[in-house]
Amino acid sequence: MSRSDTVRHSNRRWNILVTARAFHDSGSLWRQQLEQAGCQVRWASRWGPLDLSSLIDQCQEIDCVISATDPYGAEFFQRCPRVRLVARCGVGVDTVDVAEASSRGVLATNVPDAMTDAVADYCLGLLLSLVRRIAEGDACMRRGGWEEFPGIELRGKTLGLIGFGKIGQEVARRAMAFGMEVVTSDPMWSDLHHRIAETLAPGRSVRPMTLDELLACSDVVSIHAPNTPKTRHLIDRRRLAMMKPTAVLINTARGALIDQESLQEALRGGIIAGAAIDVYEQEPLPADHPLRSTPRLLLTPHNAFNSKEAAERMSRGCAEPILDLLAGNKPKHLLDPSAWDLYETRFRDA
Repeated sequence: MSRSDTVRHSNRRWNILVTARAFHDSGSLWRQQLEQAGCQVRWASRWGPLDLSSLIDQCQEIDCVISATDPYGAEFFQRCPRVRLVARCGVGVDTVDVAEASSRGVLATNVPDAMTDAVADYCLGLLLSLVRRIAEGDACMRRGGWEEFPGIELRGKTLGLIGFGKIGQEVARRAMAFGMEVVTSDPMWSDLHHRIAETLAPGRSVRPMTLDELLACSDVVSIHAPNTPKTRHLIDRRRLAMMKPTAVLINTARGALIDQESLQEALRGGIIAGAAIDVYEQEPLPADHPLRSTPRLLLTPHNAFNSKEAAERMSRGCAEPILDLLAGNKPKHLLDPSAWDLYETRFRDA
């Protein structure tokens, strides 16, 4: 019996808006499941993140959104009262005002484990490209040149992880395989993190320390922290100056964690040796943005999550909460489980 066979009859068809391109590209099986359950799946006019005005216009007759990093705040929920679920196609939920949604009985979910390996792999790819100057060699060849680009080896170097959640842990595991020493700064460090740190590689461990200590001793700094008001511009001019002049910085988390203007100054002034970033305060990054011309900076277009396997897991993780709701069941991975009672009161017979 398929999951859709368990769906109870609803008074009307549910309309699903998809703003996440990953679901369009990799979620065909789950789109079929939704349609078999009586849903009408609609693609957004363009792939997210949508601006607020466009998002509101397209959600007037929508029950659930399979979302990119679109803005879901008070104005959205006020002007789109039919929406009952925002299913984030990813891990980060900084663009969803969960408290506001919950106050209106609207549910929000994410897919917490879908992209862990994809981002960890990509982070190591950026690291190798930086320290072995692979992108520079490619650019040289494409312009008809032939030059040497001396790099550095990873064995014996120190990797500093800002954040030691699941992605940080997998980056640590991979880095240890290259012979790197790994340290971390995480305000949520606990006995559980300590036990995990002891098991990532035989005879190896991850040492916790303060952020300032980490910046001072690391050859590579990689950011894996959430985007919150407290972490905005966590890496600023002062903290960049704490890093070794030979160190490199990697960000595959959220763009707002780095003060981009300070990063440009640090790279142009030789404060640090290089950086690689996949995320930006403004996305898509404008074509004339100064980051695009900053030296010693490797840029990629927010693709760390984007593996075939991760996209398939994310697609499943977005469709399943909708199918659960249609079946009258409480979905997994609710960002605020306490919203369930109000949801049932408001939407049970809608």
